[in-house]
Amino acid sequence: MIIHFFRVAIAAVALAALVMLGRSLWLRIHSEERVAISGSPKTEIEAEHVARYEFAKQFCAGKRVADIACGSGYGMKILREVARSVEGYDRERLGQRYVIDLEKQSWPETYDVIVSFETIEHLENPEFFLANAARSAPLLILSTPLNERLGWSTPYHKQAWTKEHIASLLERFFSCSYYNQRGTSITPAPALDSRCLVAVCVAKG
Repeated sequence: MIIHFFRVAIAAVALAALVMLGRSLWLRIHSEERVAISGSPKTEIEAEHVARYEFAKQFCAGKRVADIACGSGYGMKILREVARSVEGYDRERLGQRYVIDLEKQSWPETYDVIVSFETIEHLENPEFFLANAARSAPLLILSTPLNERLGWSTPYHKQAWTKEHIASLLERFFSCSYYNQRGTSITPAPALDSRCLVAVCVAKG
């Protein structure tokens, strides 16, 4: 009887530990969907996000830029260091000028460059978004995770890409150069096991 009691107690403790681990992982992933950076990056995830905007600056100097899915707007501040102007769009009012549902709405303006990082994997219909980008700017710079597994661990992602899959979609609308991001390093030609792809896309036509 005592042995049975201890077995049940151990099983209950183990189950509680698994539930807590699962919840902490879910919260970590959720927190990464909305990154708000003030000052220097404090985590690896924040540093990766900043690195993408720093990479994009070389294409934005003197340009009229839109940051689509701009979140808290920290990236807009980085791009404004070189761009002529930067406007932000997001599904929630977070200080930017425009609120938009990227699944249903087209943004009204045209731009020299559109920047949209960690966006396309959240969309049920990414073709709608890409067609809008190709219509409204000659250059799109985007990033997206690669080689994910959809499920409980990525509750906000509606797409999971391989390099081949995302390239075949992008190249319906653009001619693209592809980069591999590992940490804060962004280098050409992502490997098959890349965690994050950055694409610099020139609109066709």
